[in-house]
Amino acid sequence: MKGKLQQLQFLSNFKIMQLHNEALFLKRYQELNEQQKKAVDAIDGTVMVIAGPGTGKTEVLSMRIANLLRSDVLVKPNEILCLTFTDEGAIAMRKRLLSIIGEAAHKVNIHTFHSFCNSIIQSNMEYFGARDLQPATELERMEVIYHVIENIPSSNLLRKLKGNIYNDAKNLLFLFDLMKSENWNAETISTSIDLYLEDIQHRETFLYKRSNASKGIKAGDLKQNDFNKAKDKMERTRAASELFDAYVQRMASLGLYDFSDMILWVVKAFKENQDLLQLQQERFQYLLVDEFQDTSGSQSELLSLIADYWENPNLFVVGDDDQSIFQFQGARLKYIKQFVEQHKATIKIIVLT
Repeated sequence: MKGKLQQLQFLSNFKIMQLHNEALFLKRYQELNEQQKKAVDAIDGTVMVIAGPGTGKTEVLSMRIANLLRSDVLVKPNEILCLTFTDEGAIAMRKRLLSIIGEAAHKVNIHTFHSFCNSIIQSNMEYFGARDLQPATELERMEVIYHVIENIPSSNLLRKLKGNIYNDAKNLLFLFDLMKSENWNAETISTSIDLYLEDIQHRETFLYKRSNASKGIKAGDLKQNDFNKAKDKMERTRAASELFDAYVQRMASLGLYDFSDMILWVVKAFKENQDLLQLQQERFQYLLVDEFQDTSGSQSELLSLIADYWENPNLFVVGDDDQSIFQFQGARLKYIKQFVEQHKATIKIIVLT
């Protein structure tokens, strides 16, 4: 009899908690504007929300998760994955969700891309092997760059025999970080440079608009000096990219890794092990991504691998229109354009103001 009473008391407390959360949700829902409500109510399918500063995107993301859990789709908290770009963003999201749905917020998977990949690695070590590695500090990474510079082959354009040989250190580190985040290699860089140099020879800014007989110039001729400057810059970039493998090998030999490595490891493991990928695809029924305009090539590929299991994935992304999303400008905003093109048959686009 005592056990029966305890069970009834638990069910009663659970029901009270549900009613409390529902009342809190409805109160906050009524405070949303029409476009915010539209985003919160977009439960199924692929949705892109354009949200600039001050448009309440964190509240919208949190309220949409809460709405999923109270809807008829019967999704469990641990079947929801929300990806952010900073630890601060993940903590803020968790706190916001706690204030709306209570303890169930602890069961929702809220991660940065890096912490998500780390959790995959730690939970599936059989696919990643024994990795006795340590995350590299900025000082350690710079020391690796110095080592690479000190051992530049004589055939490389960046080889210096006098002066400050470390002048290019920060630029090299920036390039290598970019190559990792976009999952590029030296061949990718070299091919892009060749295409770029061929293309600029036909751009108006590199062509004379008027003839000058005294200098032997005709309208439409190439501005050779301008082209040579651009070519020299690109050749230095090509030479720098050829040092990337030496940087990666040096990091590995010292037992060091950076956070971009974790994403590349998981992408590689997903591609090579269909059972590991399918386990994650079936695990997460709803995916949400904040700051989508900052998505890199490797992050975009990771997201696509998980979402591609579904013909019309339940994928909700939020991007900042301060980054000129509608113009699809910038090196990384191309992934926004690819995302829209990939899901153009079913995507819903909602603009928060």
